[in-house]
Amino acid sequence: MIMNNHLDATKPWQHDSIRSNFSDTEEPIVETNDFLGSMGHELRNPLANIIAQAETLQEGIYGPLESAQKKAVTAIQDSARQLLHLITDVVDLGRIEAGASPLTQTPCKVSEKCAGSVTLVAGLAQSRSIQIVTEIQPPDLVVLADARRLQQMISELLSAAVLSMHTGGQLRLGITHDGGGLQLQTLGGAGQSPSEPAHLLNRLGKVKPIGLALLQQLVQLHGGTFAVSEAAGQEVCMTISVPMSRWLDATPLQEERLTETSVSSGAPLPTSSSRPTILIADDQPALIAVTRNYLESVGFQVITARDGSEAIQQACTLQPDLILMDVRMPVVDGLSAIREIRASTDPKTRDIAIVSLSGHASAADKEKCLAAGATAYLNKPFGVRELDRIIAEHIRPDVG
Repeated sequence: MIMNNHLDATKPWQHDSIRSNFSDTEEPIVETNDFLGSMGHELRNPLANIIAQAETLQEGIYGPLESAQKKAVTAIQDSARQLLHLITDVVDLGRIEAGASPLTQTPCKVSEKCAGSVTLVAGLAQSRSIQIVTEIQPPDLVVLADARRLQQMISELLSAAVLSMHTGGQLRLGITHDGGGLQLQTLGGAGQSPSEPAHLLNRLGKVKPIGLALLQQLVQLHGGTFAVSEAAGQEVCMTISVPMSRWLDATPLQEERLTETSVSSGAPLPTSSSRPTILIADDQPALIAVTRNYLESVGFQVITARDGSEAIQQACTLQPDLILMDVRMPVVDGLSAIREIRASTDPKTRDIAIVSLSGHASAADKEKCLAAGATAYLNKPFGVRELDRIIAEHIRPDVG
């Protein structure tokens, strides 16, 4: 078998197969960033259906579950979330290595990003019986940083630290700021004989190579350093130093609202006299089916479209109260469909609330959707609670 030594099987975004086989041009027919976004979207589509089906089972949409069945569904949800995290890591790693991941700096409250990261890693820590303790000095520390990347960096650092420990014990995360920038340090018991830093990194790489590679790339992207050492008492110490400026503006930052707490209960139930209509425009039959089943179970009327052209037609003729519009669809894509609806001469059609659905999961993709005229943006895969939030924000049926 002849192998192409110029191709790296771990980096599909760099493959020459992206180029056209029907042209002599050397220009790629798909830009690297577009390819990575499309890859993430295609991988998230079936995952969205898995998560949605599991959540509707948990909600009892198809009937009550027995105890053993609930445990099985919970296991499916946990595995699906892990897979989603891996997909996000792979796409992000590719974007960074391709130079398609610019940093957007805004004032970030470190305690909020730290709390979000601890929540993301909580399941992994709990599975290994590890308690995470954090200390931020000063407690109200605010830095100029890319909010998403900062939280991602803390999450990957915590994940790597948890995986470096044997089960049980306490992992300490300390975050401080000095003249050189932001310092993040984890300290946790390794529970084994002392090791060289290179061996520790090698062992970590075998446990979670994607996460460790992403962490190193994130640190490099910020112009920082990442070091691993073993302290007294066989504790593994991981230290990140990144040159982030401290934000000293006296203007208080607005508190971030967690989407999980935006709605205290399920979707708003329509009144019997007026059942709002929701249009689902997506080319994935399985995802349409599970979303439709859930929405109909809580009292909404649901119509569907398989591509952007059908979505435009349904919007103009039936004028639903809300449209869930997938971005990537055949015939006419979601962004073009949104623009067409917004250009309608009928004010009622033009003002329909449209939520764009995308698996690209990037700030740039969100901006494209909003610029096209989307009312809101929802990442795939999404859960029923996120769907509840969107409905509560954009459909407010009369009560009476």
